[in-house]
Amino acid sequence: MPTPHSRIPVWSTTGAFLLAALRVLRVGGAPLALLTVGSQAVIALLAVPVLGWLVQSALSAAGLIGIDLPQIGKVFAAPASLGLFALVTVLGFFLVLSQLLVLLIAVRRVRAGEPLRAGAVGREFGAIAMRLIRPSSLGLLPYLFVLLPLAGFGFFSVLTRTIAVPSFISGELTKTIPGIVGYIVFLLVIGTLCTRFALTLPLFTSARVSGARATTLSWRLTKHTQHPLALAVTAVLVTGLVSGFLILLVSIAPTVLSDTIWPEASPLVAAIGLGLAVALGVLVMGVAVVLIAAILWQCLEVSLAANPALDPGSVRSTTAPAGAQTPRRTALLTGAVLVLLAGAAGAVTAPIVAELSRQPGTLVLAHRGFAGVENTIAGLEGAHAAGADLVEIDVMQTADEEFVVLHDADLARLAGRSIHIADLTLAEATTITVSDLAGHHDRIPSLADYVARADELGQQLLIEVKLHGRETPDFLAQLLAQLEAHGVADEHIYHSLDGASVDGLKRMRPGLTVGYTMAFAGTALPRTTADFVVIEEWSYSSDLNSQARRAGLGVFVWTVNDEMRIRHLLRDDVDGIITDRTDVAVRARTQIVDDPGLSAVLFDAVMRFVTIF
Repeated sequence: MPTPHSRIPVWSTTGAFLLAALRVLRVGGAPLALLTVGSQAVIALLAVPVLGWLVQSALSAAGLIGIDLPQIGKVFAAPASLGLFALVTVLGFFLVLSQLLVLLIAVRRVRAGEPLRAGAVGREFGAIAMRLIRPSSLGLLPYLFVLLPLAGFGFFSVLTRTIAVPSFISGELTKTIPGIVGYIVFLLVIGTLCTRFALTLPLFTSARVSGARATTLSWRLTKHTQHPLALAVTAVLVTGLVSGFLILLVSIAPTVLSDTIWPEASPLVAAIGLGLAVALGVLVMGVAVVLIAAILWQCLEVSLAANPALDPGSVRSTTAPAGAQTPRRTALLTGAVLVLLAGAAGAVTAPIVAELSRQPGTLVLAHRGFAGVENTIAGLEGAHAAGADLVEIDVMQTADEEFVVLHDADLARLAGRSIHIADLTLAEATTITVSDLAGHHDRIPSLADYVARADELGQQLLIEVKLHGRETPDFLAQLLAQLEAHGVADEHIYHSLDGASVDGLKRMRPGLTVGYTMAFAGTALPRTTADFVVIEEWSYSSDLNSQARRAGLGVFVWTVNDEMRIRHLLRDDVDGIITDRTDVAVRARTQIVDDPGLSAVLFDAVMRFVTIF
């Protein structure tokens, strides 16, 4: 053991962490993996539907069907709604914490050579659960629902899996050098904090300390073990990703073969392959979680040995056992469960494979243009050349009540000048040069020049009504009048984040196709007069897509730049994908349409439904 305050060697300690975790997996791996998988299944099949029902009840209490950012105020104005959302938060916190604590208890018992019986684990958890209902446990909230998810560790629970920085925020940040640097610093800070607070839950589990005290102790204890801890966890994650790649190969290879020699059998072979991939993915995820939990216990033991003055005095022994390997009966049980899971998954996923194999009719929309500075005529021409079906643009009013094509009200990002567009006339704005990180340069175009060039190209536009807060009261009427003067008002479609603008456009010109854009969409779509909804990628779901279909609404998703995510949405047959990578989206759509086999469908399905991390 290291002496107090001694410098801990990084590589040997990393190896010791990994060896200790592998010993735990050898001794209790099968039951521990099944425990992890079982807890995820219980949360997904029982807790998530109940929480979903409570959320819908909370929305109903506020007179809402769905929720987006402009309507959040209605929730705070309805006490019953606010109370139900508070209940959802408390239950979610309790469930996530319970799930992780049960796993930590089980891993600690395996490390200490104690029997891993359900009753013993239950009694130990019951003693800890009494502390969960006390206010002193609330100090764990930031760690569980902020640090872990933002650092990418939301996979520990299905309830935190989807918490992340929305891509439209990270995408905007990375369009400037300061933004890129700031985002990298943010990720480094989050990663460091997550590592330094990594012993919070083991301390809360094993020592009788409050949530806040556990975080404080973790910060101090990991001063010299943070690097081996980070390296050991990274090794587990990398191994998991490699395993995911192997799962992909194993599950898809038979369908590639059947597509070649017996296409009629491909639907069945693909369904079995997807079922196998789901089962193996769940198992790999369970094993990875067990290994990380074991690493945390080993790190706690080493950290306490190096800092005896910080020992809270009630940490239970976690000495690693030399015990026997996992009993053969348990290993056979695990294999049987895996086979049953694969079979069940195959039966459930068979119609999914059939559904995903349909030909997409999805439109590709170039987000603010392509291959040129955003919202410029060069960007319009680049998008047209890349094969975009529509080009999405932003329109703002100038000081002299004219219109330019521009996204940012302040020109600091695009022109390096902190000038507000509302302070500029059309003539002044259109003399300003804008640029991007790719080295493109262009002038801010007037709306009249932009739509004239689009008309020459035969390029349809999705025009976003963008507000800077200083518009004239009749700016919508003026916008339509200008477009009508050029004879193109009915040639294009429209959308806006501002619900009043959407309603105004539909009221003035009912025949226009207008969309309501949502930076956040909750469990259901809100009431709207729009013809389609534009859902931010982070909050899009297949359920929202189905709801929109039933309501007769089109569905566009923005801003989608990851190629696999683009393929997922093409398989969902959404009406439109708004993307910065127009060429990638057009190519993916062409590949899907032209490929008659099911191996490509299975590849997309595995990448979508088999999520290890």
